[in-house]
Amino acid sequence: MVWILGPCSVENERNYIETGIELAKTMKGKDWYYKASFDKANRSSALGNRGPGLEKSIKLFAKIKKIIPGIKLTTDFHEPSQAKKLATYIDCIQIPAFLCRQTDLLVEAGKCFDVVNIKKGQWLHPENIVHSVSKVKHKNKKAQVWLTERGTTFGYNQLVIDFASVSLFHEYFDRVILDCTHSTQFISDGGFVLGNRNLAERYMLSAPVFGYNGVFAETHPTPEKAISDGTCQLYLSRIKNLITLFDKLHKEYRDNSHLLT
Repeated sequence: MVWILGPCSVENERNYIETGIELAKTMKGKDWYYKASFDKANRSSALGNRGPGLEKSIKLFAKIKKIIPGIKLTTDFHEPSQAKKLATYIDCIQIPAFLCRQTDLLVEAGKCFDVVNIKKGQWLHPENIVHSVSKVKHKNKKAQVWLTERGTTFGYNQLVIDFASVSLFHEYFDRVILDCTHSTQFISDGGFVLGNRNLAERYMLSAPVFGYNGVFAETHPTPEKAISDGTCQLYLSRIKNLITLFDKLHKEYRDNSHLLT
């Protein structure tokens, strides 16, 4: 399993560094990427806190690489011109769901990075997202292209995961990852985007059963104080126990998966 964990936004130096150190201890020995966005460019409101921005975040990316040797970083980007600036520090670049078919962005990601993680758009039929692979590989045939499922709207005010699509994704993508936190989001009566972290924990534990070989989960020391996606982010204090339970369940599943038809 590959793990993508970290806060929704970089937010500030203290939160970013301290969360990274804590997760590095918990995830020691696992294939893990530390995630945080430098700019939440698709906030619902123009007044929403978008984070510290590219230049300040790059300094933090460089700093945490020195503090935690060997740590692998991931973040999303929104404009092709940002790719080269991030390439020195970012090990896996993320394509935001709303930009998952943006040709210039995908091509530039493939040019500058060897690992590209595409978040599937909530409105896309599964067969439509596979065309993004050729765009990433247009300039870099050796690039690994990952797909992260984060739910589909299906006309509801909440997202629904189509578990039946996993086998199709495996035909085209090097890794298929389940976004456990964003997949729980829904629109409240007041028009706000909310989430369900209790459901997110259950999605995490069930990922291997449905054929995912990666887990994406945003986590924060105090989600209720997060500048974005606070209602679906997992508590940092719960991650260690969740990983322990995940490993036990995953082993049990591997040992007995032959019983399934």
